[in-house]
Amino acid sequence: MENLPPPGGEAALEKREAEHLFRVLRAAPGERFRLLDGRGGRAVAEVLPGKILRVESRELLPEPERKLHLFFALPRRNRLDALLPACAELGVWELHPVLCARSVAESSPNDRWQLQLVEGCKQSGNPFLPRVAAPEPLAPCVRNAVASGLTLYYGSVAAAETPAAPAAREVGWAVGPEGGFTPDEEAALREAGARPLNLGEFVLRLETAAVCGLAVLRKTVFALLLLGAALCFCGGCRRDASRHPLVRKGDYCRDVGDPQSALNFYRRALEKYPNSPVLMLKLATLYDETLNRPLAAAWYYSEFLRTAPDSPDRANVEICLRSALEKLCRADESTARQTAEAERLRRRVKKLETENRRLRRELKAAGARSADADAPPPEGPRK
Repeated sequence: MENLPPPGGEAALEKREAEHLFRVLRAAPGERFRLLDGRGGRAVAEVLPGKILRVESRELLPEPERKLHLFFALPRRNRLDALLPACAELGVWELHPVLCARSVAESSPNDRWQLQLVEGCKQSGNPFLPRVAAPEPLAPCVRNAVASGLTLYYGSVAAAETPAAPAAREVGWAVGPEGGFTPDEEAALREAGARPLNLGEFVLRLETAAVCGLAVLRKTVFALLLLGAALCFCGGCRRDASRHPLVRKGDYCRDVGDPQSALNFYRRALEKYPNSPVLMLKLATLYDETLNRPLAAAWYYSEFLRTAPDSPDRANVEICLRSALEKLCRADESTARQTAEAERLRRRVKKLETENRRLRRELKAAGARSADADAPPPEGPRK
């Protein structure tokens, strides 16, 4: 959504997003959802009766220290629809459509592009919606980008280079059309200062090369390998539970609306990865958002905070933990009220039963007196 209100305010979703939330996801009062504004703003909102979203917390995340750019020849529409969400999921900062000699499609950024990028941000939780530049010819586009300080790599089937982490704050990846860059275009890239990067011995489709190159640059430039070092402990490393088949099956069952099967798969995976923060969070959100079991949700939120104390999601998980505890307290209060009401009704019923027995006795006695009064007097002795 464009503007996130402050805590306590009501969030007004666009019509399409509101229909998805309330008709597709069937959001119910008490559930919580994350809201993004595409500019670094992130909020947690609770669903209230009447399809109202009340913001509980809001934060503004800083822009990434290093920003990833994609320069790409326009593919056909169906492949573009697959590429755009993937760019948002990979955290691309800006998209630069370029016009190449062998381009097979012509298009300009439009509402459909925006929709696909928004879907990618929703899927991944990326708080920054990728920017989209106007289409330009390849040579002047990359020349201006490199001149501004951007470190640029381009796909080449001839060169083989492992990119080192550059000091530049802006890093770019250039992908040619399905027919590849022409010799003149490769020469223009080299003259502009772009560096060749080979992704393997086989020729890749445009959208495949784009995603693979972005992933390689993210891994190198943004030092994602530090994640493995951070998870090392006691002389060993924790394995990545999220890729285990049991976890993937659980994710699938959850997506298709079978939470009980998802729970079973996650629990089996937890036996193999007993200290996995990923599994703790999956179980916590499943119990909280789908199964409505706040006690179990609070336990797994706590376990996530214990196993991942330095997680960037710590603040949001703490909010969810407090919410689960509040929900649990409300449930306990409701149970206490129901117990007190049941006891009051029990005493009332007992009193009514006693009163009913008394009335029955009085009615029986009154009937007996009435029968005695209506009886004929006894006859006297005959003479």
